[in-house]
Amino acid sequence: MNYMDFHCHLDMKAFDHNRKEIAAEFFNSGYSRLVTAADPYEENSFTKTQEILSYHKNIYCTAGAHPHGADRYTPAIEKSILRFIPENRAVAVGEAGLDFHYNLSTPENQLKVFKRQIAIAQELQMPLVIHSREAETLVLQALEEAKFQFPVVFHCYTGNMKDAREILKRGFYLSFSGIVTFRQKKTDYLRDIVRETPLDRLFTETDSPYLAPEPFRGNPNTPLLVRYVAEKVAELKGVPVEELNRCVNENFERLIKGALL
Repeated sequence: MNYMDFHCHLDMKAFDHNRKEIAAEFFNSGYSRLVTAADPYEENSFTKTQEILSYHKNIYCTAGAHPHGADRYTPAIEKSILRFIPENRAVAVGEAGLDFHYNLSTPENQLKVFKRQIAIAQELQMPLVIHSREAETLVLQALEEAKFQFPVVFHCYTGNMKDAREILKRGFYLSFSGIVTFRQKKTDYLRDIVRETPLDRLFTETDSPYLAPEPFRGNPNTPLLVRYVAEKVAELKGVPVEELNRCVNENFERLIKGALL
């Protein structure tokens, strides 16, 4: 069915016992592509990601400094990102951005590190995958100030409609996770955003091992559950899931055009 998981974390410990089996089942089930995020703050993440990439030709990765770790950012971290991306099947710099919900690093350091990730993406002429919590306006401002000219994807989007419209107006992408399936009134606004997002500007993802979709909420998430995200997004868009998957895969092709080094 060509389901695509645009963003997951297969390098995490939650998958240490079965990541190869999950990848095998993913592609044996007819799913199309999987993108796993490498974390330069985690000692073994790059090594694990290289192993994951060896499982299948349609596994890709991203690499970048997450805002949670901004207080720990060093020149060595930056060098490791710059070294890793050209040597592996990387499609974007990220996830990078700002998180003013948890504030696990100071806002000042988050912004400083995010600007460095923008500069890295510009240097490598690659897209950016954005992590943004309660910071969409400032993220867009930083991209505008840097005159960033490459594709941008706001992964696991949870911002408001106003910011979503600003993101889409700039030609950027929104990626939706299992949150769109949650049976809560407080997530209705996100389903409205899905309805308003053009098919040529969206992705489906799991963000696994987090955010398992209904009916698996509360259990460990895996890339295999992206079908439930896609089915919900297709329902909200009023299109067959086959058409949604075709559009998502076309979006990916457009995103990486010229991005693979």
